[in-house]
Amino acid sequence: MYDNRVLFHLLLSKRLILSDTLGRCHPAQLAKHLHSHTPVLPLPARRPEQPFRVPAFVSKIINCASTLDSVMSVTSEPNNTMATTNTVTNEEKSNEDSLHTKLNRIFNSSTTTGPVPVHYSIEIAAKDDFDIDQLKRLTPQPVFCALPWVSDDNLRYADDFLRSPTLQLTARLRENQYTVLNNVSCYNITEQQVDQLLRSTGIRNLFVIRGDTVSPGQQFSNSAGLVQYLRKWQEQQPDHRQLTIAVGGYPYGHYQSSSQTEELHYLQAKISQGADFLLTQTLYDAPSFLRYRDRCREAGISIPIIPGIYVPHSYRHLQALLNLTRIELGPTVRDAFEAHANDAPDQFQAFMVEYFVGVVRELLQPNATTSSDPIKLVHFFTFNKFHLLQQVLEQLDEFFK
Repeated sequence: MYDNRVLFHLLLSKRLILSDTLGRCHPAQLAKHLHSHTPVLPLPARRPEQPFRVPAFVSKIINCASTLDSVMSVTSEPNNTMATTNTVTNEEKSNEDSLHTKLNRIFNSSTTTGPVPVHYSIEIAAKDDFDIDQLKRLTPQPVFCALPWVSDDNLRYADDFLRSPTLQLTARLRENQYTVLNNVSCYNITEQQVDQLLRSTGIRNLFVIRGDTVSPGQQFSNSAGLVQYLRKWQEQQPDHRQLTIAVGGYPYGHYQSSSQTEELHYLQAKISQGADFLLTQTLYDAPSFLRYRDRCREAGISIPIIPGIYVPHSYRHLQALLNLTRIELGPTVRDAFEAHANDAPDQFQAFMVEYFVGVVRELLQPNATTSSDPIKLVHFFTFNKFHLLQQVLEQLDEFFK
């Protein structure tokens, strides 16, 4: 039975942000999950024969996903490479290497001896606890930094996107020589606002997501439509500046998809419109990703597929995420997490670091990959908890160098 989808992740500070998919809700809506003094509840058990339907309140507080209306196919042979040559604005050229160039270098690299070199990327948030000095201390440094999109927050600044906290952080990161991948949601954004966003900010790297909430009459009802519009915009530019576009993937299944076959068709639609690479939702085990990757390759999907990893910093935070998104963990994973539900914070974090080091190590083992399709890039959702990420990198230093 096909598992239900896991959302990429959840961030809680002044707002809750769910990424790949990004959405928003006020922390008061989750306070009882994260900060209550009630007993810790068990994680939701897996019910493989009982399809899940998202409650109405969940649909209202998350703006995520990339489910599509159209069905299209891709027939290219798997080669796991980026197809086009990317150019960026003069400002971006002076500050950072092109993301497209970086990914081409990574995914087209080969080695005849020793392990395949592995790189990583991260997602961070424009929150008060972000410390760029902590980011600079990460060793090695990330290939790119992804920034979530909160539709209501960013569209509030549609007359001047540069005033939004997310775009201000984008500028700050680029000034410090970081390559940035900006998430953008279909939710309520117009063609004019897309034009304004691209022209006024100079961003050229985009992670396109639809969002669970679709307003009546909104211009982009799915992410394939927005990807298509972005490629059209690109063709109309006098200097033919190219965009690098990522889309989301769901190893555990998207809750609105009725089958694996349907979900792959939805993914093929996004790719056929011009997506360059795929970022997955957060993973809780390696086999789910490897099976998903194999299904994609068998379906003719050849773009790079990057696994997403989230290292929870507290059990309540993990529990709130799983309860909110209705992820149904398998019994082995669920029991492992519940065994540490009452740990002290430092003990819980140590366990989670050890656990997800094991997940990443399993992903990167030679028997988990093939010589023609090794995993060369891992994406970490950090919640701005850089100390946990650094611990993971240190324990995997034979891969991340």
